[in-house]
Amino acid sequence: MRIFGLIPPPSKEEHQRARIWAAGALAVLALLMLLLLIGSPPPEEADLMPPALRTAQITAFQDDVAACRAALEGAGFETVRLPDREEGRCGYEDAVALTQSVHAYSQPVTTTCAVAAALVLWERDVVSPAAQRRFGQAVTRIELAGSSYSCRPIAGRRDGRLSEHASANAVDIGGFVLADGRRVAVAAGWRGSSAERGFLRDVRDGACDYFQAVLSPDYNRAHRDHLHFDLGRDDMCR
Repeated sequence: MRIFGLIPPPSKEEHQRARIWAAGALAVLALLMLLLLIGSPPPEEADLMPPALRTAQITAFQDDVAACRAALEGAGFETVRLPDREEGRCGYEDAVALTQSVHAYSQPVTTTCAVAAALVLWERDVVSPAAQRRFGQAVTRIELAGSSYSCRPIAGRRDGRLSEHASANAVDIGGFVLADGRRVAVAAGWRGSSAERGFLRDVRDGACDYFQAVLSPDYNRAHRDHLHFDLGRDDMCR
């Protein structure tokens, strides 16, 4: 019996058409959402790159000092450009003094900007976690073994080839001072306690990701008391 004023229930055919329409609408909506996710370019202002100071840029920084200094500043570090220096076969151009880094230094760091960039990356990504892992505390000061710039040949060579220090392209690390005042020296710690040996090898091995040449007491007696890092032409990690 049909009751007056009420809408009759839909037929089986109408149910089927409604289901087909709903399924089609959902498929179209899903396709639109997928296109929005993978087909639309990001806004121009979106920063899809890692921070400006990163390992891959160290080589480029050797030729682009302005970009190097800008990257250091953008990462929270400070440098001061130094006057160019000429000293016979030695000297440097566009060198910097690293005035604010992750750690304090025992004396001024005077190097090329690319070496300074590699140095602070090594401090941040290698030295700091290694100190926490091996000693459970932070490094408060890094001790240099002599001046970063030095007009001299490579020790032990007879051909007179100049050291990378002669162009401010190297730095020598003599030791580290921990938060509790303890000093971890390369000379004594290389064969010292297990924590000292582990830490010094951690920071040596980690430096190989940032510098072209990394030399330690394992290399020769000339490096028995320091770690040598440079961005020269020799590819070495010993």
